[in-house]
Amino acid sequence: MKKLIPLAALGALALTACGDQKTGSTTLTSNSATGEVVSSETGAGAETPKLQPGKWEIRTQVSDLKMANMPAGMPANPPAQTNTVCFTPEQAAKGPEEMLKQSGADCTVASNSFAGGRMESDVSCKLPGDTQMTGKTTGTFTPTSFTTDQQMEMTGRTAMSQKVRIEGKRIGECETK
Repeated sequence: MKKLIPLAALGALALTACGDQKTGSTTLTSNSATGEVVSSETGAGAETPKLQPGKWEIRTQVSDLKMANMPAGMPANPPAQTNTVCFTPEQAAKGPEEMLKQSGADCTVASNSFAGGRMESDVSCKLPGDTQMTGKTTGTFTPTSFTTDQQMEMTGRTAMSQKVRIEGKRIGECETK
């Protein structure tokens, strides 16, 4: 199941859709060796959307999992996982570039579109071991909630495909210690 974690992390790019509703296209390229991220934006009002800071509940459901040499007993539809995360204003302001740096992958995100409460994004990543991952995400959002559906394919040493539905909602302020 650990192989699913990097893909879910990349899917978390959808979190950045909660905020501004400007449209355009953004290409983000991250070099995992250097951590350098290059961003180019085009289109009317092209601006990287931001999520609203606070405590978020994120539910991730993987389905239709297909993997070469899948371990015995691994279900094609594993149980959903629900986690809570706290996004500070500083983290929320960083947007998808920081998410790409943390993924450890060399990724390009193209054709991001966030307009009228709808989002669509395509991602392509070079992963360790000569593995290539591509994914398409569609969904809806408000400043305090989102739902995304992702279709991901991996080729190379680790061949697999899966569908992932991620639902998130802001549930309050972050707890201070």
